[in-house]
Amino acid sequence: MDFIALNLSDLTTPDRADRARKAWELYGTEHGDIDNPIEDLIADLLHLADTDEHPGGAAGVASRAVRNYEAELPAWPTTEVDVDAAGGYLAQMRVDGEWFTVGHEDDQRTAAGHLWKVMQLAGFRYSELAAHTEDLIAGHVLTSDDGFEFRVIEHDES
Repeated sequence: MDFIALNLSDLTTPDRADRARKAWELYGTEHGDIDNPIEDLIADLLHLADTDEHPGGAAGVASRAVRNYEAELPAWPTTEVDVDAAGGYLAQMRVDGEWFTVGHEDDQRTAAGHLWKVMQLAGFRYSELAAHTEDLIAGHVLTSDDGFEFRVIEHDES
């Protein structure tokens, strides 16, 4: 977990917000009122994702953006996910020989999405994550060059 904590702790939430502040100010200047809701900018960016044909269109971009946002939250991943409240599938990674649950969902594909950020940090290429998601859904354990392992398993509630 030190590898992930080190890579996720370099920027705070205010630091990350400052990266977007210039774009937000320019957007407000171009549209006459800086008090436009941020939702308007986000909606326009989603339209851009559709028209520029980004992978998955607006829905794909929004889904990945939410996962990235959640992965960048300052408290993540300081504690293991409460598996007692877990959905049907667990997204896990193995560090130092122990499996660590980083997310859970009722759908395998959505559970695998919880692993995208940490897989990128472990060296997996972003362009290959969709194919790796299919591997995870098929039950494969994926291993990074640094020895980190990733899997999606059915949650055994026994």
